[in-house]
Amino acid sequence: MTLLEVDNLVKHFPVKGGFFTGGGVVRAVDGVSFRIEAGRTVGVVGESGCGKTTTAKVVLGLETPTSGTLRFEGADLQTLDAAGRRRYRRSVQAVFQDPFASLNPRMRVGAIITEPLVVHEQLGRGQVREHGLRLLDLVGLPERSIDLFPHEFSGGQRQRIAIARALAL
Repeated sequence: MTLLEVDNLVKHFPVKGGFFTGGGVVRAVDGVSFRIEAGRTVGVVGESGCGKTTTAKVVLGLETPTSGTLRFEGADLQTLDAAGRRRYRRSVQAVFQDPFASLNPRMRVGAIITEPLVVHEQLGRGQVREHGLRLLDLVGLPERSIDLFPHEFSGGQRQRIAIARALAL
């Protein structure tokens, strides 16, 4: 079963011109297509500046495509209603290469990894901490990690925190 299908994805960014020059566009992504099947893991690899991050941002709904289609479980993401978009956001999580950049340095790890549950109202307040402890155990971090801040961890441990957050939903 195909979970996510991206067909001929294009994302261009307008560039303002100067007084004597007209504007132009940066072709960040031009004609990318791929499928992600249920139960599969996908890694995106390429040279610096080739459009990996822009593709991910479009798939996550953080950027709108210039053209192309994105389907999640057969439904066109561009035409989803509010409930469909919420369901999609709960189903798709990203783990970025540099976890420190995506971890709020002022939040404790427990709040970081359980934030998706609170935002999407998946659990009651009493259940959130217990679920956070289970997530830490799942990624091999000790229980005491729940009360620490991101800067108190190594790079590999911060990556595990980001993975725990992605697994929360």
